[in-house]
Amino acid sequence: MLAINGGNPVIKDSFPDWPVWDKTDVEYVRDAVESGIWGVEGTRIPEFIRKYAEFQKIKHVLPVANGSVAIETALEALDIKDGDEVIVPDYTFLATAASPIRRGARIVLVDVDESTFCINPDLIEEAVTDRTRAIIPVHFGGHPADMDRIMQIAGKYGLYVVEDCSHAHGAIWNGTHVGSFGDIGTFSLQASKTLNCGEGGLIVTKYERLWNLCRAIHNAGRVAGINDYNHYLCGTNYRITELQAGLLLAQMTRIEAQCTLRDKNGKLLTALLGKIEGVTPQARDPRMDRHGYYLFTFILDADIPRRAFNEAVKAEGVPIQVEYPAVHSIECIRKKNMSGGSFPVSDRVAERSVWLYHEALLGDEESVHLIAEAIGKVIQHKHELKV
Repeated sequence: MLAINGGNPVIKDSFPDWPVWDKTDVEYVRDAVESGIWGVEGTRIPEFIRKYAEFQKIKHVLPVANGSVAIETALEALDIKDGDEVIVPDYTFLATAASPIRRGARIVLVDVDESTFCINPDLIEEAVTDRTRAIIPVHFGGHPADMDRIMQIAGKYGLYVVEDCSHAHGAIWNGTHVGSFGDIGTFSLQASKTLNCGEGGLIVTKYERLWNLCRAIHNAGRVAGINDYNHYLCGTNYRITELQAGLLLAQMTRIEAQCTLRDKNGKLLTALLGKIEGVTPQARDPRMDRHGYYLFTFILDADIPRRAFNEAVKAEGVPIQVEYPAVHSIECIRKKNMSGGSFPVSDRVAERSVWLYHEALLGDEESVHLIAEAIGKVIQHKHELKV
């Protein structure tokens, strides 16, 4: 009997809470508080920048207020403006699409790949016009987009590439960390992300000119390293504080081990679910060295209403999350008249994908087998579901 109907759940123990924290986090934040430097003038922000640059293997890192303004700042530094077109995947969080709109640009939505749920490179080139200035690929769930193809297309048409890596801390494609392929990479440090400080974001780039521009924009238009009142740009304040940096430094002590564990368990769960009729897990492109696994995602092929399935799997002890709608269906996008076209894959992903939050991949190997067992149990006993 299914647990939702009074049976015994497959998983009796809870998964690790997120965010993971211990006395290390408390000590780092306490040290920041006791330093008396709560703003941006201390040593913790530079230390975090250095450590994240080492982790990311990129020269320039800039912490900012959140992942959304990271994208907006990147687009401003690239001079994306009114009348420009920016290519965006139709399946992503709203910020990917809203950021260019807030710069006055027009988004051109492109459907996603049916196996990875990332932007479909075969459709990008068809979307390019003489007004196209940039592409924002999203590494959905932590799976890298096909950056080989995307960079080829960008080079052919002279387009900027801003990688939205909000889901993808630690993801590696063809030996290179995501965020390092395009002109600028952006990350989120929001509370649910695999590296977080409650709210925050990151900009990374290999180009010093773009880093200096982003740094000026986020710091009231000041020249980098000079905190006076002579502003050479009409910038704004997108800075983080020493308190957030202290928390991030504590989180950095775990990130490599957590990324490795999620990738290992994600591989195993993909293999286990591949044996269950009625579900199709997100594919793992062989060029991907490491999945970022903000989400473990699969398509529910079985003839079961998704809501009923999700509730039943949750009752078996598996952490289930709410899914995104397709971008073209979101009210504010429709009101902007930017939702035209056909997007059969993103519609299917929006209607039939199931998300497991990344905490599900922080357990041991036995817990991964239990997740697969719970999903298989619900499909096997689908006749018990009240729909």
